Amino acid sequence: MMEAGPTKGTPMGWFIFLVLVVGAIAAYKYRVPLLAKLTGQPQDRIQRAIDRKKGK
Repeated sequence: MMEAGPTKGTPMGWFIFLVLVVGAIAAYKYRVPLLAKLTGQPQDRIQRAIDRKKGK
């Protein structure tokens, strides 16, 4: 029986990891429209809140 070491992984495992990373990047890139849709708030209000936290 083979055991996977810390540097080994199955192709399916790498595919799932890649999908999660791409999903996280897309969610970050489209965070304003996503948050607006989820909260029911206008996009400009979400953007102002994000900018306020960044200190802009």
